[in-house]
Amino acid sequence: MWSQCAPAQTQSSQHREDELFYTRCRAAYLSVFKSSLTDITSKEQLCVVLQQAGRNPSQQAINNYWTPRTTKLNFDDFCEILKKESETDESELLKTFGKMDPRGSGCISHGDLCRVLTSRGEKMSPEELNGIFSLREVNSDGKLDYIKISRLVIGQHGIMSTPAVSCVIREIKAIGGIILTASHNPGGPNGDFGIKFNISSGGPAPEAVTNKIFEISKTLGEYVICPDLKVDLSTIGKQTFQLDNKPSPFTVEIVDSVESYANMLRNIFDFAALKELLSGPNHIKVRLDAMHGVVGPYVKKIVCEELGAPANSAVNCVPKEDFGGHHPDPNLTYASDLVENMKGGEYDFGAAFDGDGDRNMVLGKHGFFVNPSDSVAVIAANITCIPYFQKTGVKGLARSMPTSGALDSVANTLKMQLYETPTGWKFFGNLMDAGKLSLCGEESFGTGSDHIREKDGLWAVLAWLSILATRKQSVEDIMKDHWQKFGRNFFTRYDYEEVDSDAANKMIKDLEAVMFDKSFVGQKYTEGDKTYQVGKADNFEYSDPVDGSVSKNQGLRIIFSDGSRIIFRLSGTGSAGATIRLYIDSYEKDPQKIYQDPQVKFS
Repeated sequence: MWSQCAPAQTQSSQHREDELFYTRCRAAYLSVFKSSLTDITSKEQLCVVLQQAGRNPSQQAINNYWTPRTTKLNFDDFCEILKKESETDESELLKTFGKMDPRGSGCISHGDLCRVLTSRGEKMSPEELNGIFSLREVNSDGKLDYIKISRLVIGQHGIMSTPAVSCVIREIKAIGGIILTASHNPGGPNGDFGIKFNISSGGPAPEAVTNKIFEISKTLGEYVICPDLKVDLSTIGKQTFQLDNKPSPFTVEIVDSVESYANMLRNIFDFAALKELLSGPNHIKVRLDAMHGVVGPYVKKIVCEELGAPANSAVNCVPKEDFGGHHPDPNLTYASDLVENMKGGEYDFGAAFDGDGDRNMVLGKHGFFVNPSDSVAVIAANITCIPYFQKTGVKGLARSMPTSGALDSVANTLKMQLYETPTGWKFFGNLMDAGKLSLCGEESFGTGSDHIREKDGLWAVLAWLSILATRKQSVEDIMKDHWQKFGRNFFTRYDYEEVDSDAANKMIKDLEAVMFDKSFVGQKYTEGDKTYQVGKADNFEYSDPVDGSVSKNQGLRIIFSDGSRIIFRLSGTGSAGATIRLYIDSYEKDPQKIYQDPQVKFS
């Protein structure tokens, strides 16, 4: 019975594909001509209608289809040609057009287009170009719009974690994405709220892009509205709406971002090994706190449903607009419930996530705390436990400047390239896009890799679980073995928030005066039985090895001869006043001293 039905199914499927193909052919044809009975009467018309169908044939290909003896082509001829031409990669086209649009305005003037297409590559005559332009230049404003946003993709129920946004942008080759987020700050009507734009790579927009957006915003001549826009955020699928005074519809697509993100992780980690770790005969017990942020559904789907951890392993997984009245910052202060639960010894592994799912905190049994700087260093030292890196290799490591030097020790020992960047994931993204970086981290509980262009909290947790599955050790034992091999960077950070901005700036200037005095370098300071000698004092400056851009005044650094450091930075992530951040990073390689408590050491 099955074998008899199979050919019919194949034939039916082929019929549907053919029907869809001809429907698309007709749609492209009717975007140029009034009827499919109208003939193509020029090479220029053929070129335009092929472009409408998503093809970008070379001039040589066009000449093959339209020879000196050709006088016309009908709709059937067009369909046969379309079968021979592969679809154009939209992202590559946008990059090409973008080079002719230095302001990033989304349109190209007639003059600029003429100059490029009549002087480069397979040159077109002005007459040919004018024919194309007259058909495409529907606004009659002397410009060709090459970016038209006609499709909006939203996560089901309006929720997407920041890593999932980056994942989906890259998956569907979107031109960018907008993230509405409180990040790791309190939410709700009286809390914080931010708008972030991510570019086509999936990463945060660099200043050059945000500056262009601002400049363009000052010259906008019109905007389009949809008066009856009522989107059903709960139903997966496409919804079409008509915009005012625009012939083409606007599509809103609701997607299951949890599944898209989960599918990406399946290609990075060994899910079979992780499932054995979390639900096998000798499984470990985990407690994951989503802190009522957007990562909750992702944790439930991946860790509990797919990897088999008990349902009660994940808590606070229902996203709330005000995060349940709590501060969704995954640190020892704001994730205190997790810390207390871990101290009892019932759980072998614990983790917390921030509001938008890109930050994470890792804890071991009895509340053993893994410093974020140490976390990325341990992942780097055990990177072959993750199948993704077994395939890609390790192109390089990177940390933000304030992050401790723990990653440096791994890079030096394992002979890996290390980059020290300013704070901000966009700097990591630039290195990743250039194929120079595989793994990176920040001391502010952010860790990630080149699988996307954002820090990724759940990815970092699965990376740790992969290490546990491979090494068969506890979090604490793995961490202590690491310190024995690489030494330990005792690291702490103090934040002085909402201080007077003028007073903060004066303090920084006074500190600069002391640090930049010629007599400062070489001075020695003794604390207990250890002496620190100043080897370098500067205001960190970063020259991007990819685009050559220079970022100055990124933080005052006092660097001692053994690699220990004291760093001062002014930060503006809060909503009032200034924040002064003080970072202390003391390197210790004496095996007898590496197990001290950092707060005791710095007290």
